[in-house]
Amino acid sequence: MKRSVILLAGTMSVAVLSGCWDSEYLKDLTLAYSIGFDLTKDKRIKETVELIIPPETEQSGTKNEIHSGEGITTRGASNELRSRVRGNMRVIKNGIQIIGKSLAMEGLKPPMDVNFRDPDNPTSNVRLVITDGAASDIINKKEVGELKIGEFLIQKINSLEKMSLFYPPETMDTVFRALEDPGQDFALPYIDLQGEEIIAKGVALFDDQKFSGTLNTEDSIMLVLLKGHSGDNARFTKRIDDGPLHGDISFNVGKKKVKRKFKVTVARNGEVHVQLNIKLKGIIEEYTGTQPLDEKSILTVNKELSKILTDQARGVVRDLQKANCDIFGVGRELIAYHNNDWKRKKWSKDFSEVRFHTSVQVSIINTGIIH
Repeated sequence: MKRSVILLAGTMSVAVLSGCWDSEYLKDLTLAYSIGFDLTKDKRIKETVELIIPPETEQSGTKNEIHSGEGITTRGASNELRSRVRGNMRVIKNGIQIIGKSLAMEGLKPPMDVNFRDPDNPTSNVRLVITDGAASDIINKKEVGELKIGEFLIQKINSLEKMSLFYPPETMDTVFRALEDPGQDFALPYIDLQGEEIIAKGVALFDDQKFSGTLNTEDSIMLVLLKGHSGDNARFTKRIDDGPLHGDISFNVGKKKVKRKFKVTVARNGEVHVQLNIKLKGIIEEYTGTQPLDEKSILTVNKELSKILTDQARGVVRDLQKANCDIFGVGRELIAYHNNDWKRKKWSKDFSEVRFHTSVQVSIINTGIIH
């Protein structure tokens, strides 16, 4: 009996100790909150990270430090960077990854591959963002107002998503799935550093893994609507010029459900046709004209805004085809429902030949104006 007790105690001791072998104390960790990747002039990969340093005392706050490393590969740059920082660098709190445009033009797979090979790296909630300049320039700002740069960027991206500049959110996980899908492309938030301000420029379009074009902020909102989504707000300002009904109208088509028709068909000659129609309900938030917006005038406004937004939507589709960005997943529809036709296509070339039939119908449901 005594021997059994000794053996049991020994077994429990080993179990407890083995559970501690891989443990790390928070005070020994250096947490990365934002990460950036760039392509240098000599074609090397540059990784820049914002590290959050734990407070030294209970009364002091956290600090952030910015560090960079270079290498011929993403892993090489990461190893160089880790050799320069104090403590054990971990990315478990990383919320945003910025890719410089020059590297994005070469392809996203190299900077993403290292994340997916490391099981300790988060991917499901990490926002992926493209910058027109260098990612290091943005992260090196260190702080914006009272916010550390990583916190500021996450808050800014969240607010822009609510404004429908990009929605639904794109994370490393969603982008990785799109990269593995031959019939679906994607777009990412596109930002820039102008002076001391970090501004939204719209979205960066991708052909497979490579940056291939952009949409400005207003066209980015239209793209979100054409996908059948919207954030809390989706605002436009357009000029109406129809006889006595003349002026600028600001209206919001967010919050209301977007009615969308998306249908892909293949003609006998192999030509691919896409019906892409959306119906929007809007609230007028500002009107500079002098003509009262009565019931009859609203019908005219609906007609004019529908025409204006249809023209804009068709322009967005042209830009997508120019960038060879199949963000609507036309190829995916062909794979699923017209597989024999898909097998005869070379999608990297044939997507630009797709015949889109696009329309937008606007219905103002509230003028929001007191006369």
